[in-house]
Amino acid sequence: MVLKNYKIISSCILVILLIAGCKIGPNYKQPQYDLGKNYRFAKSADTLSLADTSWSYLFTDPVLKALIKKGLENNFDLKIAVERVNQATASFKEARAAIWPSIGAEANGSLNTIQTPLAGGNTTSYNDLYAVGALSWELDVWGKLRRSKESARAQMLSQVAYRQSVYISLIAEIATAYFSLLDYRDEVEIARETVRIRTEGLELVRGKLLAGTVSGLTVAQAEAELAQVKAELPAYEKAAALQENALKLLLGELPGEIVAGDSITRQINPNIIPEAGIPSQLIVRRPDLIAAEQQLVSANAQIGVARGMMLPSLSINANAGYSTLGAGWIGSAVGSLVAPIFSFGKLRANLKRTQAYHEEILITYQKSIYTAISEVSDGIMTVEKQKEISVESRNLTNAAQTAFDLAYQLFNAGYASYLDVIDVQRQLYSAQINESQAHYAELSSVVNLYKALGGGWK
Repeated sequence: MVLKNYKIISSCILVILLIAGCKIGPNYKQPQYDLGKNYRFAKSADTLSLADTSWSYLFTDPVLKALIKKGLENNFDLKIAVERVNQATASFKEARAAIWPSIGAEANGSLNTIQTPLAGGNTTSYNDLYAVGALSWELDVWGKLRRSKESARAQMLSQVAYRQSVYISLIAEIATAYFSLLDYRDEVEIARETVRIRTEGLELVRGKLLAGTVSGLTVAQAEAELAQVKAELPAYEKAAALQENALKLLLGELPGEIVAGDSITRQINPNIIPEAGIPSQLIVRRPDLIAAEQQLVSANAQIGVARGMMLPSLSINANAGYSTLGAGWIGSAVGSLVAPIFSFGKLRANLKRTQAYHEEILITYQKSIYTAISEVSDGIMTVEKQKEISVESRNLTNAAQTAFDLAYQLFNAGYASYLDVIDVQRQLYSAQINESQAHYAELSSVVNLYKALGGGWK
């Protein structure tokens, strides 16, 4: 009889282990999309990518490098991302621990005095010391708990990728903010130099007015041109000061002055060629795409969790203790099987909701990939065209400077009016401002392409 019971118990355990070896719900399979062999506007299909370049090699200005290092140490958003990783890691460990038994020991052992009456009216006392330990274990028969652990692990990896995304974005934001600051400072200097030139010109025409060689209209126009630049100068100074404060915030510091570094034309390593690589590299390089896929893995695992909630759950509860009063070791074990019978469609609705959420995340993942490829394609075109704009802006400034010099010489020689000087001077001022902004836009386009490719993590 004992042997027969042993075989029955062994068979039941074997069946449970065989069932527990499976996990309910679909196993994750990475979606496959046609990403194309090359980016639009890319001139080659070389696998070499700008993203493989370290940011410390891409940027050459020592001041900018120091700012990036400081930002990576002190930025608030990056610190928040790190704490989110810590939270997700703890949640994963919690989900992993749920698979194993929960064992507890009650330290409140009792010391009881029991008096037993004896013949002759006498009594005798007995002291009983009793302590109990408890074990609770939900057997993961259908793999529900393992799916929950799989989901928590994916959430953890998603947060790790999010932290990397914040890291890359921070590098790009600091660099772009620094370039913007250099642009504003250049505009301040251009405006100040223009104020100086127009002040000298005003004094010149005032002298000629006294000599009777120019009219009052010429003086009035010279005064108006000077006043216009003087009105614009505070706006440039304000923009530069506000940009310093914004950059300081990215560094996790209070508002303050930013030390000047190299000129805006000497910020990117000239040996860098902004190659894009191939689209398939984005999926394994861009942190936001990695995070999006891990969200998909988590949603896929949650389908198994939802299905497992519709099936019976098997739990074991055991107690063991010791009594010094004769009983010695005592214990009990109870197995419970709980099966949902009728929940008014609640569990089935939960499964449908989970499946619909999975489809939503699947579509979101595909959209994220296509968006990333579009960003890279846009970045390739923008870098190429911004370089052309910078070259033409520089040519325009040179031409405007030549025109201004000639107009000034002709005016002093009496062959041109001062209105001609004012006109070309206005063109020169506008060209200088546009050239500075074009350099900023060119630098920003390279940084944006670098970020779109997933560069900056090295």
